Order: sequence, then structure tokens, then C-alpha cells
Amino acid sequence: MSWFLIIFLLIIGLLLLLLEVLVIPGTSIAGIFGFLSMVVGVWMAFTSYGTASGLITLGSVLVISIVTFILAFRSKTWDRISLKTSIDSKIDTFDDILPKAGETAVAISRLNPIGKVEYDGKEYEARSISGYIEEKSSVIIVAIESNKLIVKHQN
Repeated sequence: MSWFLIIFLLIIGLLLLLLEVLVIPGTSIAGIFGFLSMVVGVWMAFTSYGTASGLITLGSVLVISIVTFILAFRSKTWDRISLKTSIDSKIDTFDDILPKAGETAVAISRLNPIGKVEYDGKEYEARSISGYIEEKSSVIIVAIESNKLIVKHQN
């Protein structure tokens, strides 16, 4: 076996392991093939060139792997390619158009216990705290939880 094939297997193995650790989450095919590629490369060095060359190859692989992973995990390495902008916008919570507690709406679907209500010409998802409410019934808004109206049947 030539040194070219051994070095090729070791480089492919190292790249696949880096891909596994940095890009692909969990244990996957890339990590398994990367590890196997490195093992086969070291084994080929032992069988083709003897114990001394095999040990030198094994030591080199360990040192190069450790140095590569240390360099890959340093934050300065990723500063050059990382996104520098931050997102300072926020989700529109519709606070200015949501109805207030105590106001009246109309059920446009059956609330059992979740359904739709209409308030001021707009449709909202609602949850009933008073059980089943028929369609077209008048309801009172009790509270608002994350853009969902909490309603009860109006007596």
C-alpha cells in the first residue's frame, strides 16, 4: 500500500469526524465512516510498513486530530465566518388591536372548549372556561393568554 492511500484515508477520516462534530448532530454515518477510515489508514501503515511506521502514523494522527479539534473549537476560528449582526426586532403581539378583558364577543364556531370568536370584525382563537358554548352565542372576554382569548358564556 502506498503512503498516498494511507494519508488520503486519514485526511478523509479527519474531515468526516470534523463534519460529524461541528455540523451533523448526534452519532451518524459520517462519524462512523470517519473513525473507520482513520482506523483503516493506521492499520494499513502497520501492516504495510511495520510497527515503527505504524506507531509514528498513530502518534501523528492523534496529535493532528487533537490540534485540529482544538483549533476548530476556538472561538476566534469561527469569528471570521460567523454572522455579526443581531436581530433586534420582535414579534408583533397585536396588543393594540386585541380586545380587553370584560368586553363582549360572539362565538363564530362551537367552543368545546376551544373555538373561534369574532370581536370588532376580526376572528380570534378562544378557549372557554365555562364549558361548551354554542355557535353565535355571546361571550365575555375574561383574559388574554398569548394571543388566545379566554372567554365565558354571557348570561
